[in-house]
Amino acid sequence: MKYDDANWHCGSDTFPEDQPEEYGATHIGLFLKWCFIQGWAGALHMREEPDAVHAVIAGRLSGTEFLLTYCDGKLTNESLNAPGNAFAEKYYGDRGLYLQDYSEHFSHHEYSSPESAHDFTAFSSLLNGRLKSGKLTRKPWWKRW
Repeated sequence: MKYDDANWHCGSDTFPEDQPEEYGATHIGLFLKWCFIQGWAGALHMREEPDAVHAVIAGRLSGTEFLLTYCDGKLTNESLNAPGNAFAEKYYGDRGLYLQDYSEHFSHHEYSSPESAHDFTAFSSLLNGRLKSGKLTRKPWWKRW
Protein backbone atom coordinates (compact mmCIF):
# COMPACT_ATOMS: atom_id res chain seq x y z
CA MET A 1 0.00 0.00 0.00
CA LYS A 2 1.30 3.45 -0.90
CA TYR A 3 0.41 6.19 1.59
CA ASP A 4 2.09 9.06 -0.24
CA ASP A 5 4.50 9.83 -3.05
CA ALA A 6 6.66 12.95 -3.42
CA ASN A 7 5.88 12.95 -7.15
CA TRP A 8 2.20 13.50 -6.38
CA HIS A 9 3.19 16.81 -4.79
CA CYS A 10 6.12 18.17 -6.79
CA GLY A 11 4.24 17.28 -9.98
CA SER A 12 1.02 19.00 -8.95
CA ASP A 13 -0.37 22.30 -10.18
CA THR A 14 -0.07 23.75 -6.66
CA PHE A 15 3.66 23.07 -6.34
CA PRO A 16 5.66 26.30 -6.78
CA GLU A 17 7.84 26.22 -9.89
CA ASP A 18 10.69 28.01 -8.11
CA GLN A 19 11.07 25.44 -5.31
CA PRO A 20 13.27 22.34 -5.30
CA GLU A 21 11.43 19.07 -5.83
CA GLU A 22 12.58 17.80 -2.42
CA TYR A 23 10.10 20.21 -0.82
CA GLY A 24 7.34 17.99 -2.19
CA ALA A 25 8.71 15.23 0.04
CA THR A 26 9.30 17.21 3.23
CA HIS A 27 5.96 16.50 4.90
CA ILE A 28 6.42 12.78 4.13
CA GLY A 29 9.98 12.75 5.44
CA LEU A 30 8.91 14.37 8.71
CA PHE A 31 6.30 11.66 9.22
CA LEU A 32 8.80 8.92 8.37
CA LYS A 33 11.34 10.36 10.84
CA TRP A 34 8.74 10.45 13.61
CA CYS A 35 7.77 6.85 12.84
CA PHE A 36 11.40 5.72 12.96
CA ILE A 37 11.80 7.41 16.35
CA GLN A 38 8.75 5.43 17.54
CA GLY A 39 10.61 2.25 16.59
CA TRP A 40 8.38 1.63 13.58
CA ALA A 41 10.96 1.26 10.78
CA GLY A 42 10.04 -1.53 8.38
CA ALA A 43 11.93 -4.83 8.29
CA LEU A 44 13.22 -4.03 4.80
CA HIS A 45 14.97 -0.88 6.02
CA MET A 46 16.24 -2.51 9.19
CA ARG A 47 17.76 -5.28 7.09
CA GLU A 48 19.03 -3.25 4.11
CA GLU A 49 20.01 0.14 5.61
CA PRO A 50 20.00 -0.01 9.43
CA ASP A 51 22.77 2.60 9.69
CA ALA A 52 20.69 5.07 7.68
CA VAL A 53 17.62 4.40 9.86
CA HIS A 54 19.69 5.09 12.97
CA ALA A 55 21.13 8.22 11.33
CA VAL A 56 17.57 9.52 10.85
CA ILE A 57 16.72 8.77 14.48
CA ALA A 58 19.93 10.47 15.65
CA GLY A 59 19.31 13.52 13.44
CA ARG A 60 22.36 12.98 11.22
CA LEU A 61 20.16 12.29 8.17
CA SER A 62 16.83 13.93 7.51
CA GLY A 63 13.71 11.86 7.01
CA THR A 64 13.32 13.58 3.64
CA GLU A 65 16.81 12.53 2.54
CA PHE A 66 16.09 8.96 3.66
CA LEU A 67 12.77 8.96 1.81
CA LEU A 68 14.31 10.20 -1.44
CA THR A 69 17.42 8.01 -1.23
CA TYR A 70 16.04 4.70 0.04
CA CYS A 71 12.31 4.85 -0.73
CA ASP A 72 12.24 6.51 -4.16
CA GLY A 73 10.17 9.29 -2.60
CA LYS A 74 7.35 6.91 -1.65
CA LEU A 75 5.92 6.14 1.78
CA THR A 76 4.60 2.59 1.61
CA ASN A 77 3.67 -0.21 3.97
CA GLU A 78 7.23 -1.55 3.47
CA SER A 79 8.57 1.63 5.07
CA LEU A 80 7.00 0.72 8.42
CA ASN A 81 6.51 -2.28 10.67
CA ALA A 82 3.10 -3.61 11.80
CA PRO A 83 2.46 -1.02 14.57
CA GLY A 84 3.63 1.77 12.26
CA ASN A 85 1.33 0.61 9.49
CA ALA A 86 -1.60 0.31 11.89
CA PHE A 87 -1.10 3.97 12.79
CA ALA A 88 -0.35 5.15 9.23
CA GLU A 89 -3.35 3.36 7.69
CA LYS A 90 -5.68 5.32 9.94
CA TYR A 91 -3.85 8.61 10.33
CA TYR A 92 -2.20 8.98 6.92
CA GLY A 93 -4.65 7.00 4.77
CA ASP A 94 -7.53 8.31 2.67
CA ARG A 95 -9.67 9.37 5.64
CA GLY A 96 -6.75 10.18 7.90
CA LEU A 97 -6.03 13.53 9.47
CA TYR A 98 -2.29 13.78 8.76
CA LEU A 99 -2.35 16.05 5.73
CA GLN A 100 -5.02 18.22 7.35
CA ASP A 101 -3.01 18.46 10.58
CA TYR A 102 0.19 19.27 8.67
CA SER A 103 -1.58 21.98 6.66
CA GLU A 104 -3.21 23.53 9.74
CA HIS A 105 0.01 23.67 11.76
CA PHE A 106 2.74 24.01 9.15
CA SER A 107 1.09 25.61 6.10
CA HIS A 108 3.73 28.36 6.13
CA HIS A 109 6.29 25.65 5.28
CA GLU A 110 4.24 23.70 2.77
CA TYR A 111 6.29 23.27 -0.41
CA SER A 112 8.54 26.15 0.61
CA SER A 113 10.90 24.92 3.32
CA PRO A 114 13.29 22.08 3.98
CA GLU A 115 12.75 19.66 6.82
CA SER A 116 15.30 21.54 8.96
CA ALA A 117 13.08 24.65 8.96
CA HIS A 118 10.25 22.77 10.66
CA ASP A 119 9.95 22.71 14.45
CA PHE A 120 10.29 18.95 14.91
CA THR A 121 9.44 19.21 18.62
CA ALA A 122 6.09 20.84 17.79
CA PHE A 123 5.55 18.36 14.96
CA SER A 124 6.25 15.43 17.29
CA SER A 125 3.90 16.83 19.93
CA LEU A 126 1.13 16.98 17.34
CA LEU A 127 1.64 13.36 16.26
CA ASN A 128 2.14 12.12 19.82
CA GLY A 129 -1.15 13.77 20.75
CA ARG A 130 -2.94 12.04 17.89
CA LEU A 131 -1.41 8.70 18.84
CA LYS A 132 -2.46 9.03 22.48
CA SER A 133 -5.94 10.36 21.70
CA GLY A 134 -6.80 7.63 19.21
CA LYS A 135 -8.52 10.27 17.04
CA LEU A 136 -6.84 9.52 13.73
CA THR A 137 -9.55 9.79 11.09
CA ARG A 138 -12.16 12.24 9.93
CA LYS A 139 -15.73 11.28 9.33
CA PRO A 140 -16.76 10.43 5.78
CA TRP A 141 -18.29 13.44 4.02
CA TRP A 142 -21.80 11.96 4.21
CA LYS A 143 -21.62 11.71 8.01
CA ARG A 144 -20.36 15.22 8.69
CA TRP A 145 -23.74 16.85 9.16
